[in-house]
Amino acid sequence: MRNRYDDETLKDKSSRIKIQEALKIIDGLVELSSNILKECDKDPDLNDLAIKYLLNQKQLLEKLKETLS
Repeated sequence: MRNRYDDETLKDKSSRIKIQEALKIIDGLVELSSNILKECDKDPDLNDLAIKYLLNQKQLLEKLKETLS
């Protein structure tokens, strides 16, 4: 039989795991953003690359939102 302390410990662990997963997603977004922006700096007319960046950013942010929900 679990007590209140066990339930709170499980909630805390679950929260920490969600935060760790969110941080991994954020790290991925930062790395992706940096790489794409470096490429765009080489040729400012790379609109396709900028669009790809924005779509990837949207996807990663949606995953982050889902992870934190």
